[in-house]
Amino acid sequence: MKLFLDIDGVLLGVDPNRSSRAALAAHACEFLEFALRHCSVYWLTTHCRGRSAPALQHLVTHTPQSERERVLGLAAKIKATRFETFKTEALPQEHDDEPFVWLDDSPTGAELDWLRARGWLDRWLWVDTREEPDDLLRARAWLEERLALAANEGAEDQSA
Repeated sequence: MKLFLDIDGVLLGVDPNRSSRAALAAHACEFLEFALRHCSVYWLTTHCRGRSAPALQHLVTHTPQSERERVLGLAAKIKATRFETFKTEALPQEHDDEPFVWLDDSPTGAELDWLRARGWLDRWLWVDTREEPDDLLRARAWLEERLALAANEGAEDQSA
């Protein structure tokens, strides 16, 4: 399964000591470890427009020094995407592509309409670690459910 990740509001929340400053979200490293073990993970953020380096720099800039090496090691495994206007331009365009899910805190109305028109709205999960600091725990549980469903569907297809 392909997993598309936003950074701000998903992997970066708010620094509890300075509410106006972004900080690595709680459980971000554990979430990334899980996701990278079970999915093909892609950036889907304005910080990555075909090159991962700006996304990595943005993420590491807001990561505590003690976690930077770990975060960089994980984030370096995430693949780049490219889009011009809407993030949905980087999502799979056909039904027969590998299943995907997308975690984002603020897709546009046009992006949600694009998903809705294809019957794919259930492939997006609203995640907002700025408002819900532990939201990556919920996102992981949701992703685990999606992976289990995809595995069951694959087993059914093979037995048919």
